[in-house]
Order: sequence, then structure tokens, then C-alpha cells
Amino acid sequence: MNIARPTRRIEWTDDRIAALTTTEVQQLRANAERLNDPEIIERCNAVLSARRKAANANARALRANRKKSLETGGAA
Repeated sequence: MNIARPTRRIEWTDDRIAALTTTEVQQLRANAERLNDPEIIERCNAVLSARRKAANANARALRANRKKSLETGGAA
């Protein structure tokens, strides 16, 4: 007698993944690795990469503004 495993397939679009928090995207990626789903892994990697790039750009902008403020004698 074969026991059928229930399958629950959720359609993970790029928008749906992007709406998750970073921790949730990392967990989804880990689950996709465990279930051997390379398409979901790639989508998660793309979202995480874009978030890292955005965070780095924001950090550079903040450092540039802080440096500019110090050079011009900003409020002390």
C-alpha cells in the first residue's frame, strides 16, 4: 500500500518573495535547498542580492553626507 504525501505547492513569484522580510527570504531559500527547487533558490538569491546592494548604497550615501557635513563645519 502506497501512502501518498500531501503536496502543497505555492506559486512563489518575484513580487511575493520581495514582500517577505529578509529573514523569511533566507528561510524560504533554505527550504528550497532542502526540497531541491533551484528556481526558488535563484529567486531568493536575486532578492537578497538586491537588498544587499541597496543597503550598501544607502550606507555609502550616509557616510558621504556625514563626511560632507564635517567638512563644511556642520552643527556641533
